[in-house]
Amino acid sequence: MTSYPGQPAPQRSRTLTWIAIACFVVGLAVSGFFVSRIVKNVPETPTAVESGPVQLEKEGLTVYASQPVLTPPCEAKDASGSDIPLKQPSASETITLNSRTYYVVARSVNPVPPQSVSVSCTDGDTNATYYVGPRMSVVAFVLSILGAVFAFIIFVIAGVILLVVDTTKRRRSNRPGNTFPGSGNPPGNTYPGNQPPQFPGNTFPGNQPPPYPTQPPGNPYPGNQPPYPGQQDYPPRQ
Repeated sequence: MTSYPGQPAPQRSRTLTWIAIACFVVGLAVSGFFVSRIVKNVPETPTAVESGPVQLEKEGLTVYASQPVLTPPCEAKDASGSDIPLKQPSASETITLNSRTYYVVARSVNPVPPQSVSVSCTDGDTNATYYVGPRMSVVAFVLSILGAVFAFIIFVIAGVILLVVDTTKRRRSNRPGNTFPGSGNPPGNTYPGNQPPQFPGNTFPGNQPPPYPTQPPGNPYPGNQPPYPGQQDYPPRQ
C-alpha cells in the first residue's frame, strides 16, 4: 500500500467489529430465552396422592410413581369434578429431586389451568407410591439447558473470531508502505526540476560547455612590454 507524507491514513471499516458485538448481544439474548425456559420447566417436588387435593400453580398435570409401572392405575378430576384425560409418556422419563427418583407415569392430554385437582391411584400389583405435580417435560428441560449453553458458546466464539480477524487486518493495514517526497514526482523522473544530476566533466546545461575565450594576436600587455622581475617599469619614450 502506497502512502504519501502529509496524507492521512485510510480508515478501515469497522463492520467486523460491529458484527462481533452483535454476536455477543444475540448470544446473550438467546441464552436468556433458554434460561427463562429452564426456570419455567424446572421440576418441582411433587405431592403424594394420599395427601388429598393438590393445588396446581402451573398449567398441566403430571403423575409420578416411586418405581416404574406398566399401566398407571390413576384417574384425575378437576375442581368441578370433571375427569381429566391422562396419557402415558412415549418414553421413559425420570427426575431426581432431593436424592429421590420419580418416574413419570402419566400426563394430562390437554393443558389444565392452575386449580385444585384430585388424583386417585389404585394399584394392587405393586407397592409404588404415586405423586402429582404440574405438567413438566424432562426433555424440554434438558433441551433448554443445552440450548442456553450452546447458544452462548457458539455466538461468543463467532464474536471472538470476528474480532481477531478485524484486529489482524488493521495491523496489516497500519504497516508502513512505500513513501515518496512531498513533490510527488511521477515514476521515471525522481529529480527535482526535471533535471538529471550533474556529473564531473559536464556541468553545463545542454550538455555542451561554453566556448573558451581566444587571445588576440600580438602582445596582450600594455606598453608592448611585459614586466620582468627586478625591472623598473618606465613610462614609454616620447
